[in-house]
Amino acid sequence: MSGAAVVAMMPVLVLTGGLAFWAISILDFARSDARGVRTLPRDAWVVILVLGSVVGAAAWWTFGRPRQE
Repeated sequence: MSGAAVVAMMPVLVLTGGLAFWAISILDFARSDARGVRTLPRDAWVVILVLGSVVGAAAWWTFGRPRQE
């Protein structure tokens, strides 16, 4: 595969990676216990995850996800 082909595929790879990260975040949110969710109420995290896309998913992993002990 030539360098030009790799560069041409880069947007597809980035979008696919972002979509996978977003989907994993939504699944992780759905599996998490409501009592362990941090920072905001669970209803607010649904809105942030759905409307925030990859940025909302990053916020979930950073600020909302229950601590793993």
